[in-house]
Amino acid sequence: MYRSIARIKGLGFILWQARHMAYHVMLGLLWVWFLREMWGEFRIQWLIIGALGSVLPDIDHIHYFLSYGRQDSYTREIFGFIQRHQWRMLFQFIATGHKNNTSLTFHNIYIVALFMIGTALAYFVDWQVGVVLFGAMVSHYVFDMADDVVQLGGFNPNWKRWGRPKKKR
Repeated sequence: MYRSIARIKGLGFILWQARHMAYHVMLGLLWVWFLREMWGEFRIQWLIIGALGSVLPDIDHIHYFLSYGRQDSYTREIFGFIQRHQWRMLFQFIATGHKNNTSLTFHNIYIVALFMIGTALAYFVDWQVGVVLFGAMVSHYVFDMADDVVQLGGFNPNWKRWGRPKKKR
């Protein structure tokens, strides 16, 4: 009995630490609701596309962990938690430390501008799925930028840079 209660407490802790992703999904769904009001129609596929589009930009983190950032101390720490099955520590470490990861390739203002242009173009050619997808992705990036200002007191340096940071010699 005691062990199952501890597991439930652990799950609650993990869910609390993962709330950042829930915020992204809620913003994607808010975008879908806004479009429903604007277009006067609704399609269930928009909910799915909006939710997926709002978390899709975080593939950049996975790309970082599995490719060009594999040797980073942040990545090694994450993989250490995974190998030791320390799930609570993993989620807490990611929740508190991911804002200091300044090496992400696609978390920059230029990508945000590209997706904003993509949203506008999709709107003008009446491609509703594109408007939903690209707009949800823009909501993700805008939330991350606002979160950086609140958490860090300013923009993370990766927002001002195109691509990966230059390697130090």
